[in-house]
Amino acid sequence: MPRRVLVQRDGQSFDLVEVPAPNEHHLQEILKAQPQLIPADDMGFDGDLLVVGRETSLASGYIDLICLASSGDIILIEFKTGPQNPDFRHALAQLIDYGSDLWRLSVEDFDRGVVQRYLASGRVDAASRGASTLAEAVARSGWDLGEEGWAAFVSRLEDVLATGDIHYVVAAQRFTSAMQTSLEYLNATMRYGKFYLVEIVRMQGEELVAHAAQVVAAPSRRSQTGASGSAGQADEAAFLSGLADDAYRDAMRDVLSGCAALGIEVKWGSKGASIRIAAPDRRHPLSIGWVLPDDSHWQGARFATFGVDPGSLAKTPAVEQAVRRYVDRLALIRGGRAAPSKLEAFTFGVDALPGAHSDIIAAIATLVNEVQESGAAEG
Repeated sequence: MPRRVLVQRDGQSFDLVEVPAPNEHHLQEILKAQPQLIPADDMGFDGDLLVVGRETSLASGYIDLICLASSGDIILIEFKTGPQNPDFRHALAQLIDYGSDLWRLSVEDFDRGVVQRYLASGRVDAASRGASTLAEAVARSGWDLGEEGWAAFVSRLEDVLATGDIHYVVAAQRFTSAMQTSLEYLNATMRYGKFYLVEIVRMQGEELVAHAAQVVAAPSRRSQTGASGSAGQADEAAFLSGLADDAYRDAMRDVLSGCAALGIEVKWGSKGASIRIAAPDRRHPLSIGWVLPDDSHWQGARFATFGVDPGSLAKTPAVEQAVRRYVDRLALIRGGRAAPSKLEAFTFGVDALPGAHSDIIAAIATLVNEVQESGAAEG
């Protein structure tokens, strides 16, 4: 049965009804021309994606879209051109080939060989027009990374290129259950790389035509995060084994165990993890803490840092007051130092965490209870 959307305008109501596009190529051109339709939030990214390649020639051929997220992650998008499985397999194979073309490039080579070629072409998005380098394109993106954010962006991009941990997207008007099963298999078995299916929907009614895109297959939360499962446990074990101070390592282990007991998501990245809670008005969990190796940092967060990014909190009004009380409680914990960045957060280093970890876990537990109570009240 086709999906419907109720539209109300000037006191009148009518339906937009899902209809087939004239052809797959028509939908492809819509998404290529309007890349902001790509559901970045559903893929775990904050903000719109930045296009850095459109029908760009690589060693294996021409890729439909190359995008970057504000985190420094690479997203490769290929359009399936027909309804049959061979077309789907061909699109998947192409994506993997394109990923191998980018694998092991330096950030400078990626900038010069991919991004700058796109910026010099006639296919540039309005937001990037006038930029000639990756740094200039990012500056025009509206991400507002700042110096610390730019360093974290480059660090993640460097890691993605070195490991091949790329996000692969096949986009089409419709996918079969067999195609979704293939994606589940790839996401469950591949060490690096994440795979998504994105359906492009055309809706029509009265004199209006609308288009939308939605993720219909993605890596499971279990495969993406370190909250559970062998891959996440291996990340946590490797992280803890890299901490030299015994008391600090034990305190960090207690913090992570406390988060697991509270049902909090711990999302592991290439160098550390973010501690995240679910919010009723946010598709993806909100970060309330970060744990990082001794020699690493992210936007001012170092060691064990707890608090919030005010930009993300502003988009999550349902839990704003509870999170602000959480930050106030953190400010009272002995040994914490205000993070020197836009984060409203406090850092507990090697000497401070062993004496503070119990109070930190208690602050997080209180936050979780308040968020759950507010959610129940709204329900």
